[in-house]
Amino acid sequence: MSSRARASVSITSEQITARMPTSDEAKQLAMPKNAPLLAVFGAVREASGRPLAVVEVLLPADRHELVDAYPIS
Repeated sequence: MSSRARASVSITSEQITARMPTSDEAKQLAMPKNAPLLAVFGAVREASGRPLAVVEVLLPADRHELVDAYPIS
């Protein structure tokens, strides 16, 4: 079994954009073409900026609520 180096997560980012869906997106999400969706793009990166994980999630805006919580020290 080979040994793999562990990457050090240093930066996470999230971008949320409200937009209208494409025809294909509306069909796949079973939503009206005239209803907005939320496009959530997330990335996890090393300190050098090299991406370790990237994801984009599309959510019908009328069916979801996004909540963030941050510790305060």
